[in-house]
Amino acid sequence: MPTAEPGTDAPAPAPTPLPGTRAGDVALAVLALILVAQELVTALVLEIPGYTHRLPLPLSVALAAVLSPAMAATVLLRRHRPRRAYLVLAVLAAPAMAFLGGFATLLWPLLAFSVARAPQRGPVGAAAWVTLPWLGALGLAGLLRVPVSPDPATEAGMLVGGSTVVAPLLVIAALAGRWSRSAALRADRERAETDRLRHGTALAAERSRIAEEIGGGVLSGLRGLVAQAGALGPGATEADLRAVRERARSVLAAMRRVLGVLRAPAAVEPGPVAVAVPEPAVPSRRRRLPVPDRAGLWALVAFVVPALLMGALVAPVAGVDTGQPVVDGFLRMLQLPWRNPAAAVVVVAQFALVAWWRTAPVPALLLAGAGSFAAGLLDGSNVFAESAWVLLVWGAATAAPVVPSAVAVVVSTLVVVAGGVLTGVWDRLGYPESVVVLNFLAVVPLWAAGVAVRHHRLDTAARRRALTEAGVRDALTRERLRVARDLHDVVAHHVSAVAVQAGAARLAADPATRAEALGHIADSVRRVAEALPALADLGPDPDGADLSPAALEALVAPSRSAGLPVEVTVGGSPAGTPGEAELFARRIVTEALTNTLRHAGPTPTRVRVTRGGDGDPVVVEVDDDGPVPGHRPDGTGSGLGLLGMRERVALLGGDLCTGPGDGPGWTVRAVLPRSPLVREDDPAASPISSCAPIREGTPGS
Repeated sequence: MPTAEPGTDAPAPAPTPLPGTRAGDVALAVLALILVAQELVTALVLEIPGYTHRLPLPLSVALAAVLSPAMAATVLLRRHRPRRAYLVLAVLAAPAMAFLGGFATLLWPLLAFSVARAPQRGPVGAAAWVTLPWLGALGLAGLLRVPVSPDPATEAGMLVGGSTVVAPLLVIAALAGRWSRSAALRADRERAETDRLRHGTALAAERSRIAEEIGGGVLSGLRGLVAQAGALGPGATEADLRAVRERARSVLAAMRRVLGVLRAPAAVEPGPVAVAVPEPAVPSRRRRLPVPDRAGLWALVAFVVPALLMGALVAPVAGVDTGQPVVDGFLRMLQLPWRNPAAAVVVVAQFALVAWWRTAPVPALLLAGAGSFAAGLLDGSNVFAESAWVLLVWGAATAAPVVPSAVAVVVSTLVVVAGGVLTGVWDRLGYPESVVVLNFLAVVPLWAAGVAVRHHRLDTAARRRALTEAGVRDALTRERLRVARDLHDVVAHHVSAVAVQAGAARLAADPATRAEALGHIADSVRRVAEALPALADLGPDPDGADLSPAALEALVAPSRSAGLPVEVTVGGSPAGTPGEAELFARRIVTEALTNTLRHAGPTPTRVRVTRGGDGDPVVVEVDDDGPVPGHRPDGTGSGLGLLGMRERVALLGGDLCTGPGDGPGWTVRAVLPRSPLVREDDPAASPISSCAPIREGTPGS
């Protein structure tokens, strides 16, 4: 990232917006408008003590009509300018509290969450930004109310009483915002580490494939060339020079074949890049019950602690009749129904369901609706337990598919509304029907905002996966091109020089010219010898080309341990000197068994290997009986397995056939010529036959 030069004024970086979408912001703004309008209508309709000296009704209605959309509009700034939105809300909320009795109760915590979630200097800064504007709004509201109030003490009491409802919500929102920020940073670190490991794993797998593409034949040819050309001296005969020239040409022919594969890699199927690990034979079909995650437990604490504190504060006035039904009803809902065991059990269950707001939101929401209904019937409703239902609505919208969450929200909302009407909860609070309707109309934009958040999260995850896969593919391509450059620019150049100079030395009649050509050969051979260690590090295990029955039994042992029943048949006579055909045959057997286990499960599988001796090709055939009943194909492969088979067969000019066999199963058949990569001529790679399309699900070991 470019940095500013010392002494220059670097432009201030644009603030990074919080996660979300414009559609989600609009839905939340509509939600805020409904909530603020509901609260202001309630304050205007209900007779609240302490607000008897209001403005004239027309002026109050006009003020409410202006302040409601203005406060709701602050939500549109919450992602890009959260602190500015919070300050604007403080300025607008002051006259609403002073003249209309509306505290914008749920709008404050919504913006407080965004303020705490935004980048800043530690938790102290977040606490200051959340607390000071709220206290400033209360102070300004008190100052605005003094001129129209004959009883400042009562006004101060009303402001403090209203703040007791908002303050716990601010604490919950601030803690949730800080936790969300910490969780996001932790997820970013884990994601970066995962990407780093995946890149490393992919590069290791690619280097292994490159090693097999280079092949022991190329390396042995280079070593032989170095030894043979290095032994040339002033008395080298024409036969010696001809032998060096022919060996150099044959090595170049093999290297050109390998370079063609390295420079034109096939496209890798999208998907996670991972090391192939044998999986259990039959995956467990039992579903574990969901358990609360860390966010659920913190949410539970955030609701229970304020409920206990407020219950303890209002306990001394339990049963006191203030003469105001609205105040009495609200105080009763702040109390915890410990004296009513049945109601206490229901309220405890309502609180407990909060812990599943992310891991099982749909069943938790349905049970919470039933709990609200039961708590109303038992006369034990608690305002914090009822508020937890809102979080479950949000959880269902953000974590569950659209249709199940919509059904759950509709059903649960109807149950809660029916419970409030039938049990008289709304009547005890003095809420008119219009206010109740506004209350539950807010569920629609709340759910819509949650769905927008879920879609944004899924889209972001998909884009991130696509970028990761593109990065992996780019890294693999760069690695292949790097090796190709090393082969071409260093090794191939000097091998070509050896061939040219050997021919020149044969034809030179002048001793000085001959000596000069031999000197060039010695210099080129020295440079090839210097490059050999790096290529040798990529080379395959020379002991990994054994096709004896015992070696193949050991090769398939991991697949058998994973539950795959494998029958091995070995025919033909072994070659005197195993080479690439034997090495590649082992790799193809491993890839085919891994794909069978992944896509067909523990189905009976047969491996047949026919060794062709020193002249005939090696034939590998792996077939299975098809997927076992109930097996779910695993799609977590990288797509490198089939690609590796094709490239190995291509390097030897063989044939590869993959597709359905005679029965319901799948068959992989490879014919691998025993001729080495180092040849006298330079033919193009033989085309690879493909008898059938790739197995459905694209094997990817």
